[in-house]
Amino acid sequence: MPFNKFFFAAFFLLSFSGAFLFAQEEPEQALSSEEAAAVQDAELSQEEKEPEVLYQSFIDSMKKIRLLQTKEDFFTAKHSSESGRQLVNSANGKFMRRFYDKDLRLEKVEYWKQGATASQSQIEKVVEYNAPNASGVYSIFEQNNAEKFESRSFYFSDGRLKFQRKNYFDQDGKLLSFDVVTITYDAAKRTLQERLQKYNSNESGIRLFSDEVHNSKYNGKVLEESSYYKNNVLRVKTIYQDFDKGDYVRTTYFDGGIIVRDFYRDNVKIDTSMKGGGVQ
Repeated sequence: MPFNKFFFAAFFLLSFSGAFLFAQEEPEQALSSEEAAAVQDAELSQEEKEPEVLYQSFIDSMKKIRLLQTKEDFFTAKHSSESGRQLVNSANGKFMRRFYDKDLRLEKVEYWKQGATASQSQIEKVVEYNAPNASGVYSIFEQNNAEKFESRSFYFSDGRLKFQRKNYFDQDGKLLSFDVVTITYDAAKRTLQERLQKYNSNESGIRLFSDEVHNSKYNGKVLEESSYYKNNVLRVKTIYQDFDKGDYVRTTYFDGGIIVRDFYRDNVKIDTSMKGGGVQ
């Protein structure tokens, strides 16, 4: 869909305030009269078929592209030797602004909803990427205004999640609750434990109301056993006779002492047993 004039007002207000961009329309190579006539015929034919298939491209005095616009989207770049580079693109009433450092490492991304005017444009989400520390652990911070939460996640250099906290807010910005995820690994980088803790926050303080733990046990290189606890109560336990083949027994523990065992072969359930009483 064509871009309206308000996006350009919003963009230049947000990204190019105080900056002067030396831009010019991309020059066209001179054509012979025969070539010009052929091109004109082709352009007319294309225009008749798709009258809105048009684009504009602008370059600066250094012959670097600064703006590209089609009927569906918009792209522009801003460069500064001190602060790095900014890239902006827009489509379907939204636009995104990416910030890079001078070494072209992504530092931040802003997600905007285009308004009728520049002042009515709203930032929906910001994601910040922080450089790794001496141990190679890096973090990502997200502030999501549209969904009323913010999160900070820590990752190992290979992308494995180490820790995450996610805060949820009401319309006035007051903290309602938060989740904490912690993952531990063995020397082979396999997950040993994944823990999800959920907290409520109110006038009386912070209360843990849900604590879920997934444990994994390995026999050499093969997963031998997994278990799931909810608020320190064992709920599911799986014992693998042959993990690769999909042969295992899954036991589910319900309130009231009811136990259900499901037997699987080749990842297909072949039998089920049920009994009451204590845990066996």
